[in-house]
Amino acid sequence: MRRTTRHILIGAALAILGWLAIFAMVLELIPQVIELYLIAYGVTFAGFILGMASVFTEIRENLRKHRRDNE
Repeated sequence: MRRTTRHILIGAALAILGWLAIFAMVLELIPQVIELYLIAYGVTFAGFILGMASVFTEIRENLRKHRRDNE
């Protein structure tokens, strides 16, 4: 598996995990403490940033490959 694909999957997993933690706190399945909200928000944000950076890297690599093949 390519590195960018792996990073996209890890970023998506982190974003979903953080969202599920916040959702569980809203449903009162787990305790609602501010520290846990901040950690869940951080995990969601980190997953989003990692995923988007990996997507942009993948697009850039594909564009370079496509330009090289057409020359």
